[in-house]
Formats: sequence, structure tokens, C-alpha cells
Amino acid sequence: MFSKTKGILTVVIISVFIFGAYLPEAEGKEKFTFKLASLAPPNMGWSKLIVEIIEPAVKNIPGSDIDITWYWGGMMGNDSDYIKKMKIGQLDGAAFTGQGVVLACPEMVVLELPFMFNDYGEVDYVREKMYPTFDKYAESHGYKLVVWGDQDFDQIYSTKKPMDSVPKFKNERFVTWYGKLEEKLLKTLGANPTPINVTEIASSVRQGVAHDMIAPAIWVVGSQLHSKLKYVNPVKIRYSPAAVFVTKKAFYSLPEESQKGILAIRDNEAITFCNETRAYTKKVYNAMVPKYVKPAKMKPADEKKLEELSKSIWNEMAGKEFPKELLDELLGHLADYRSKKK
Repeated sequence: MFSKTKGILTVVIISVFIFGAYLPEAEGKEKFTFKLASLAPPNMGWSKLIVEIIEPAVKNIPGSDIDITWYWGGMMGNDSDYIKKMKIGQLDGAAFTGQGVVLACPEMVVLELPFMFNDYGEVDYVREKMYPTFDKYAESHGYKLVVWGDQDFDQIYSTKKPMDSVPKFKNERFVTWYGKLEEKLLKTLGANPTPINVTEIASSVRQGVAHDMIAPAIWVVGSQLHSKLKYVNPVKIRYSPAAVFVTKKAFYSLPEESQKGILAIRDNEAITFCNETRAYTKKVYNAMVPKYVKPAKMKPADEKKLEELSKSIWNEMAGKEFPKELLDELLGHLADYRSKKK
């Protein structure tokens, strides 16, 4: 009996070695582990929705089994740190804020030009049309643009006085961390830009190092600054993208079938993700205003003056911070959308 059992076991073991690839247990997809980081705090807002919507879609793509290890809440530093760590292979990618998007793909700064977009309908149209354009730019910098989402339409916040007219910007100390475009905008408006690392913004505002800032509502609440700030000018001064980039090395290590599967997320789960994040940021804003922060709305004439001054930097920055033809392409798509909408 023992010999017979031993013989059966031997046959089974040999069969596993020879035919293991065809057994259900051995049919598993090739496994990959990607390390990604983000400034987003864990289990809320963007991070929660990424885990709930985007991650399951990544897990279900054909051809491979991708496990994502996330470092949330600035555990791996800030956006500029992520870029450095992606270059040396310490990270495979990151979910970037508007600042980080421009660090990874500088040409995408054209999307952040003040008063470029009026609403998310325009953003969605431009996203659909310009994904291929920004894909090429991202690749030229060594990255793959996986998902282009939204940070928000950012607002103007202040701790001392309502910023409801252009003259009130004069000599005001504004926190700036977005780079040259934001600094140029603030100087054009007469403000005094104060460059501060993103991880130090909240403490700097609390300590009075600066009194004002351009920011998304979700960041204001997430950093607990809603208790310090007094006013918000709700004007949509700029659209800020958010995006997930991974290194080309990480992306192209995947089977071709999996690469196509990941990019297919753009037209499916990524749209759901954008809609959910927009609803969430709107909810956060409404919870903050006017309960904690008072709205400081501009009169139509003041808003028009703010828009005209802000837009004056478009052509000044073209050819320096982004190619002029890129601005022309973006404006062409917006013109098409607006004419169809009419």
C-alpha cells in the first residue's frame, strides 16, 4: 500500500514539474511590484478614490499582476523628491500635484495659465484632444503619463483682508511653490511672492511669514488651514491638473497587453475618478465656506481687470516656459469646443 501511494505521489510531482504551466494554480499572471508616492494624505480624498477606483482597474488588466505599494502623505518627500527618486529607481512613479505635473512634464504648465479654462467641460474636451500631445512630451522626459486627473480650479485665500480687488494685491505676501508661472502671475498683480517648500506652507501661513495663497480647497482643509484663513476669493484663477506618471522603464517592463490595458483606464475608470474627485472637492469647499472662511467675491469690473492682467502673461511665457505652438494648439481646441457649445 505504501509503495503504491509513493508511486502515485511521484507521478504527481513529476506532472507538476512537467505540466505545471498548464495547471490552474500555475496559470498566474507575471507579477510586478510598483512603488509610487504622493503628497495626498492616506484614506481620504484623492488617495481614497485612487485605491477604490484606479487600483482595482490596474489589478484587472490582462497579461500581468501588478501590485502597487503606496507611500502617502509625503512619506517619501515632496513632488521634487519623487522626481529625484524616480530617476535613480527608488520609486517607479508618483501621483503628482499641479506642481509635480510640471516637474515631470514642463510643457503641461500651459494648462495652468491663469483664466485659461472656464469649466470642467472645457478641461475634458482638451484632455481628450491633447492626451497624445502630452504623451509625447512626457516620453521625451523619461516618463509615461498614465492618468491625467484634476487638482482643482484653485482659489485665492487670505488671512488678513479680502482679496476682492486688484489694488489689494499690491505688496501682499503670497506663498508660492508652483514655480515660475505662479511667481510671474503674482508679480504682475503687484503682489510679493514668497517661495516656500510645500511641506512648510501651512506652518508659514500660521506663523505669518505669508498672508495669502492660491490653492485648492481640498489642500486647505487637509492641512487644517481653514481655521487660520479668513477669506476666499472664489474666482477660478487657474485650473491645476493632477497626474500619475511612471518611469518609462517601469511601464515598458510590462507585457504589451498590459500596457494597453493600463492606457484603457483613461477612457473608463479615470473618467469616474475625475467625476468623483470633483464632487469631493466641491463638498469640501462647501463645508469650509462660509462656515469657516468668508467668501470675498469681486465685482464684475474688478474680476475683468484681474483676468486681463493675468492673461497678459500668456504670451510673455510662451516660448520660454512652453512652446508657442502648444499654446496655439490648446487655444484652438478651446475655440472649437466653445463654438460647438454655442
